[in-house]
Amino acid sequence: MKNEKNIEFFSPELLAKYLLNEVNPDEKSEVDAWLDQSEENREELERVRKMLVSVDAFYKADNFNSVAALQKVKARMQGSQLKVVQHNRFRKEIIIRFYKYAAVVLFAVLLGSAGYYFGFRNKTPEIYSEVIAAEKQVISEYTLPDGSVVALNSGSKLVFPKRFTGNTREVSITGEAFFDVKPDASKPFIINAGNAQVKVLGTSFNVSAYPENETVEVVVATGKVQVTERNGESLNENNQVLLVPGEKGTLFSKNSLLEKSENTNLNYLSWKTHNFVFNESDLQDVFSCLEKAYHVDIKVVQPELNNLKLTAQFDKKPVGFILNVVRLTFDLELTEENEQFTFARRTSK
Repeated sequence: MKNEKNIEFFSPELLAKYLLNEVNPDEKSEVDAWLDQSEENREELERVRKMLVSVDAFYKADNFNSVAALQKVKARMQGSQLKVVQHNRFRKEIIIRFYKYAAVVLFAVLLGSAGYYFGFRNKTPEIYSEVIAAEKQVISEYTLPDGSVVALNSGSKLVFPKRFTGNTREVSITGEAFFDVKPDASKPFIINAGNAQVKVLGTSFNVSAYPENETVEVVVATGKVQVTERNGESLNENNQVLLVPGEKGTLFSKNSLLEKSENTNLNYLSWKTHNFVFNESDLQDVFSCLEKAYHVDIKVVQPELNNLKLTAQFDKKPVGFILNVVRLTFDLELTEENEQFTFARRTSK
């Protein structure tokens, strides 16, 4: 299956450079790929283009003062706690070009553009980016700045810094993600997920922390993971568990109960792999698993059909193929309309 990549821009400067034909071949390819992803991305580029046009028009006016304008932009950006890159050359041409880039960054901040987060958990302002998997979309592979790889399930958001600095590698997840963390004993990898904090050195595991759920679940595939209850910025070290492969940690938000148990769900990662193992599984559980993996709606006309038991294994099969196996296995009727599948007992003729 082709990997889906979500290209993030940590600064509108790249878009400005693209419009000014000042990008290198790699940067041009990156922007071109980003533009192909959505109409919203192309609209964002158009907004940046209009900003540059406005700046150029202002510069060409007789009363334009490049030094005063630069100082004004820098003063406003300092008020927003945004760091800017200073150029070593101070010729008028370079100052004007810097003003163009700085103005684009300033507009992005004033408009509330995604990708800039200040303070997060550090006193020094940092630039953060986010990767979002929309509804009915799965991002199968995204590489973080440290080389760790993340897969995001539908309706999930990952927030991370442009560069990992300090003694930890810290990110935040809303929704569900599978992490394959690059080992680095000197820099633990920390995930903030709802009311839980997950701390690892190098391992692979699944985190589920959708806001609408009352639990945070962590299932370990390899290595060791420490899960600790988190209350705002503080950690409750008296409420934590250490998980090894095959174990699951569940934090119940209402009563702050943190439990460790054996993971009996063989399909906990099927949303990513599309591999399924059903062993005398109720059809209700089968359908729930398929709905999560394929983003479809599966209904039954007669409620008792949910109690039928299915034993089968599927490796990367289309949802239509799997549902037809269910239909044939139990001699049912299956109809489909607008990604909603309905099962019913076969009517006698």
